[in-house]
Formats: sequence, C-alpha cells, structure tokens
Amino acid sequence: RFNSKLNSDISLLFSKISHKKRADFNEFITSISKPHLKNLDWWVQGPASRNTYSSPLFHYYCVLFLIHHLIQEKRFLFTGVIVNSLSFKLIVEELLSNSNINNCKVYSKYSFKDILKQIIKKRFLLFYLLFKKCFQLLVVRIISSNNIPDKPLVLIDTFLMPGYIDNDRWYGILWDKLSKEQKLETFFVPTLILTPFKDIIFLYRRAQLSVRNYIFKENYLTLKDVIFAFGHKKRIRKITIQRISLLGYEFSDLIEEELNNNSDINAVIESILTYRFIDRFNQEGLKVRLAIDWFEGQVLDKAWNMGFKNYFPKTKRFGYRPIVSIPFYLSTYPIPIERDAHVIPDVMALQGKGTVFMVKEFLSNLDTIVIPSFKYQYVWEFSENKLSQSKYVVLITLPNKSIGYTIFVINRLLNVCNAIPIKSDTTKFLIKPHPAQSLNKINKIKSNLPELPNYISLTEEKSFAKLLYLTNILITEASSTCLEAMACGIPVIMMENEEGLTYDPIPSRVSEHLFRKVRSQDDLMQALKYFINSTPENLKQQQLDSAMVREDYFEPYSQDGVDRFLDIVNK
Repeated sequence: RFNSKLNSDISLLFSKISHKKRADFNEFITSISKPHLKNLDWWVQGPASRNTYSSPLFHYYCVLFLIHHLIQEKRFLFTGVIVNSLSFKLIVEELLSNSNINNCKVYSKYSFKDILKQIIKKRFLLFYLLFKKCFQLLVVRIISSNNIPDKPLVLIDTFLMPGYIDNDRWYGILWDKLSKEQKLETFFVPTLILTPFKDIIFLYRRAQLSVRNYIFKENYLTLKDVIFAFGHKKRIRKITIQRISLLGYEFSDLIEEELNNNSDINAVIESILTYRFIDRFNQEGLKVRLAIDWFEGQVLDKAWNMGFKNYFPKTKRFGYRPIVSIPFYLSTYPIPIERDAHVIPDVMALQGKGTVFMVKEFLSNLDTIVIPSFKYQYVWEFSENKLSQSKYVVLITLPNKSIGYTIFVINRLLNVCNAIPIKSDTTKFLIKPHPAQSLNKINKIKSNLPELPNYISLTEEKSFAKLLYLTNILITEASSTCLEAMACGIPVIMMENEEGLTYDPIPSRVSEHLFRKVRSQDDLMQALKYFINSTPENLKQQQLDSAMVREDYFEPYSQDGVDRFLDIVNK
C-alpha cells in the first residue's frame, strides 16, 4: 500500500530498487505524457506531477520490481499481500500466478462499503471546496481592490497561511532588501493553504494591510472560472491512456484509476484556477516582465508556468528553489518532456552553487543562476549563544506526519534517554512541532503522551533560527532543517524511515563529521552518545565543515544577487 509499513530489511531493499529506478520512471512518465503535451488537465494530475508525496504511481512502479526481485531471488516467502488499488491487485495476482506462487493471497484494503464511503466523502469534499472557493472570491472582492500600476510587473508565486504574513516562511528577507523602485513593481500572488474556514476573512485582511504588495487571484477570477475548474473531473475521463506495460504487465488501467481517484483534488482545482487567473490577468491588459515560481514541480507549479508561457509568451519565467533536491522527491527534478510542455521555468534560481548539479540530474542543459539564500540568510550571521547555558540542549523538530508517528518518535526518544541515562541537571530536550501542524493536532499529541520528565518539553517558539542559538544537537526526520543546522555548526541526527523510503535532504558532499543517519533505537542512542561526548578536536572539525556547507548551499546576500533574481541587467 502507498505510505504503508514494510519491515526494516525489505524497506532497505525497496529503497535501493527505488533509487535505481528513478531515471526509468521518468522515461515511463515521458512515454505516457507525450499524447497530452498541451493538455492542462493532464499536467495538474498526479501521474504527470511525479510528486511522490501525493501520487502513488512511483510507489506502485517500484513495488512491482520489488516483488519481482524477491521472487527471482527466491526470497518471496509471504502468504499475503495487501494493496489499496484494485488495478494493482490484478497486476500482483497475475505476477504471482505467472511465477507459480499459489500459496499467497492478494487482499484489497477496501471493502465495497469502504469504497462507497469514499465516494460519498469525495462528493461532500467537492461541494465544500466549491463553496469555499466561491466564498474566497466574495471576500476578496469586498475587502480588496485592483490598484495595479501601469508598468511591467514582477509577479511572485507564494502562499498564505496563519502566522506567516509578516514573517515570510518562503522568501525570507527578500522584500526588505528590495529598493523603493523595485517594490513598486513587485507583487506577491498568494495561494491560500492550511487555513480553517473561520480564518479566511482575517487572513486576507492581514495580507491586505501588510507592507508587501499582494495581487489576489480571486480578484480576477469569475464564477465561470470556478465552474471550469470543477469541470476537470468530467474532462479527465475523456483522456485515453495509451497501453503501456511494465515487466510485461499492463499499467494503463492503474494510471486511469489514479486519474479518476485523485486524493489531492484541492491542489488540482487551485492549479486550474491559477492558470485561469493568468489568462484573466492578460485579458485586463496588464504587463508582466518576470514571473517567479516557488518551484517544487508540483501541479500548481506546472499550471503557473504553462499559464505564463501561453498568455505571456515574452515573459521570463524563473523557478525559485531555496532547498536542495531530495532524491525521492522526483517532481523537484525537471525532465525534458516538462520543458517541451512548458510546465517548468526557463531558468532555475538556486540558493547555493552546490545544488546546481543536483537539479540538473535529469536535464543537464537546464539554465540556472545562483541567488542569495533569502530564506536562510541567518546562517551567515549565526553566532553561538551557549556559553551562559547551564544545560546541553538537544532540539527535536517533528515531521508533519500522523499523530501516531509523532508519538512514536517521542516515545523512542524517551526510551533512549532512559537507557543512556540522561542526567536532568545537565541535559535538556526541546521538541518543536512542525509549522503546518494545527494547535488542535498539537494538543492531541500532548494528550496521548505519557507524562514527560522535567528535562523534555514542547516549545511554542515558531522560529527555528531562534531555537538554533540555544541548540547543541538537532534530531529530526528527513527535513530541510538538517542543512540549516549543519551550516551553523550544529551536528544533526537524522532519523531514517525504517518502514519505507527516506526523503533524505543531506547532500553526499556534506562531511560525516556533521551528521549521523540512524534507523533503530540503538542507532539513535549511539549517535547521541557520540555527539554529546564529542572531543574538542571533533568540535573544531565540525566548525570547519560547517563553513563549507554555508559556502556550498547558502549564497550570502549581495545586491548583485538581488538583481540576478529580479532579472535586472546593469549596463
């Protein structure tokens, strides 16, 4: 099953096979995408997105090779396989039958009752999303206005969510570093995310009163655009997937199944509306000289870039990529078919020279520029503030996962602390929830935990940078915070996924003096002991290595860097 649990040995093999199949999977997506090159509805769907967080296609692709490998190696000793796709169930049954494995049954996760519940739930979700989007249009029309200067603009793709209006989670110090003239032409175009219905009006009002310039898409969209976006489901049914096989097994039905059962319909709707906004913006006779996309290769990015290519063909398109590419996060790696379809930027703006070769892995002639690390500029100004501390501080940043997984991580930490054992008078553990976790979710986590010892506490501080000043070691799952901490000379213990793929953010060029990757509870304990008992020589080496991380992955601020990002050529 997608996002299911594998035992540790199998997950290691699955990771190895999956990494080997990345390029082949890109070719697979290229093959099925060619007939739909100019079809927006295709590019905002899961299969074409290659977004491995939300689309299960890469997972199924690699699982087929995993099962085949286990059979070939005579290691397939299972009596049951559980799937959550009816199409994939047929594929696995055929593979087992052809391999003369008769004592293994393939089970579907869902009963007819479960499927019926899902259909009803999705229908209600569509109605809710339709109502919410119409409400957004109404709110923006009432509280906002279209006072746009009659000059070529710089439009920047961004997001709105509670707590991040004045404190920019995406572009850091960029706005503050713009000149008065640059601010007059620069406008952020936000997409509302992770916002409860009751907070929508408040959030738009806060953004409207912000010192930054905002252009709300909803000011230009009409009810006709909303109806068109929600007509996607009917249009997608008309898409015919060419017959394509993998290891001799037909995969087209599996692709069609995902098209008709997309689990992230909100992203699809928002992407189509973004495309229509760009069309409406063009119809208003407005000018755009540069369109900057917060780029992760997701469906919203594809719609943004296709829209500007189609309606503003002379406008330059930059992709802002402030974090390193993670090997299993495939959508962050552009591929040739995406350039042919105009769904990726013309130029990728990267925050460090060390990331250039990474983003070009599957598209070697991709145009790139290196720009300042606006989001992480603090790593260049970082200074340790631990001399006055009476305790050694370990910071744990939690992933944005289920409550159950979060509790598992904390319980593992408790077990390790008891085993070492940790001395409460010398060591302190701070647990930082993920920024996307709601207060309700955090309260549920707290209520399901045992009483924490006095040396472990949850912090309400939202700023990761502020917490780093007090930190001696960072413990996290696969997270961009790993590289930030190491750039500040703080060693990292990265917890790998024991039961599936690890979305590893640590580049291969980073020195192992700065990190340990752990899978088991014992691994975590040994890593903690190693860093807590670091020798003066090790600490000195960590500082030297952290300087290299800053140099490679965090370009320092410069006015020339701002000009490169805004495509300003000084003659």
